[in-house]
Amino acid sequence: MFKKFLMPVIIFTLFILAGCSQNAKPMEIDRIPWGDYQRLTYDIFENDKLIGTAEFTIEKSQSTNTYEMSSITKIDSTQLNTGTTVKSDTLMPVSSYYNVMSAQGDIKIETAYKDKWNIKAKTSKGEQNLTVKLPKYYYDNDSLLMIMRAYPFKVGAKFTIYDAIASTAQIAPITNKVVSKEKVIVPYGEAECFKVELKAGPSKQYIWYSDDENRLLYQYDNGKLVYKLKKVENNK
Repeated sequence: MFKKFLMPVIIFTLFILAGCSQNAKPMEIDRIPWGDYQRLTYDIFENDKLIGTAEFTIEKSQSTNTYEMSSITKIDSTQLNTGTTVKSDTLMPVSSYYNVMSAQGDIKIETAYKDKWNIKAKTSKGEQNLTVKLPKYYYDNDSLLMIMRAYPFKVGAKFTIYDAIASTAQIAPITNKVVSKEKVIVPYGEAECFKVELKAGPSKQYIWYSDDENRLLYQYDNGKLVYKLKKVENNK
């Protein structure tokens, strides 16, 4: 979501939000559109050129009321692995990891969401630790594309959520607006989709979710890269 894919050095900076705790509201949930297991595979394009792939996996925990949401993104010789444990009722995060493997060096970040947000990062520069104050309602950046599938979409709907970005240790308000419905064609097929605009400061990104019971993420445009759905697997 709102992050740089590659970072040579992690520098923790706390992004102070005035009135953050007072204004935060939970994301409205219509229904959970995935089952106990699902894997979505995407081709990644830059200027219409295929440059990489991404896999997003959702799996329900058998022992706790949580979902494990993970992703593997490969672009050239760089690989990004992320994972977030989210509560099955609210989709708010419990813990997460964010690992980059590249020629510039590896980065490993682990976080835990409790009364505060505890973040630990390991890079070639050493280990860094930080504790960040959380608003009342918050969501993990690396699960955001998937959990937003549960929102009750309708054209004109608008909502703001607080996005916890582990790669920069920031919590940013993101305004989401369902701007239209349009037909989208991707390698997986064709579907009528809700087009959602995400805005954080001057930055805008767009997501297309299918207008059906599966609410699949068909396409994602982050302003530089475009993800197009290629494959859906509902069984291991």
